[in-house]
Amino acid sequence: MKHSILFLLSLLAIALPRVQAENFRDGDVFEMKLSGPPEEFTREFNLVLTVDQGAVTIPLIGRIPARGLTSSRLATVIENRLKQAKIFTIANVNITVNSNANAPSRTIIVGGSVRNSGRQPWIADLTLTGAISAAGGRGDFAGDGIKVIRNGKAQRYSWKALKKDPSLDPKILSGDIIDVEGD
Repeated sequence: MKHSILFLLSLLAIALPRVQAENFRDGDVFEMKLSGPPEEFTREFNLVLTVDQGAVTIPLIGRIPARGLTSSRLATVIENRLKQAKIFTIANVNITVNSNANAPSRTIIVGGSVRNSGRQPWIADLTLTGAISAAGGRGDFAGDGIKVIRNGKAQRYSWKALKKDPSLDPKILSGDIIDVEGD
């Protein structure tokens, strides 16, 4: 009887799906909402944030390390920092990880004059030239200009300048859109 119960328990442990909270990585996108105080005081803390260089920036309290934390642990850290800074005495932070199928999380889009345009997987430490290489390289009629669009803002780069000085090659974050301009 004792062995049967142990056997059944071990089968149950194997059969049940394991729910494991994901830890944040660079490029992860999430929504943060603050509740507790009246809404007119919390509006600037209702944000969509991206983990960049292992941290996120929260208004009035600055950079908060996020890499490696679960969403519940990060929420607790932010709550504590808001209270320690005496911004709020009551702070309830809710973090929702961006899991929408159309969300940019962990992908980039490379288009324009490249050999294989489209959605590409994003990895940590990906650079602009690496993203273009992942899309098969520059096309036969690629010009010098490259645009990186992040959060609706475009930044222009020169292919020649990046090749001449690799230290200028910017890091690419998940959700970025890269457009290699043609001649």
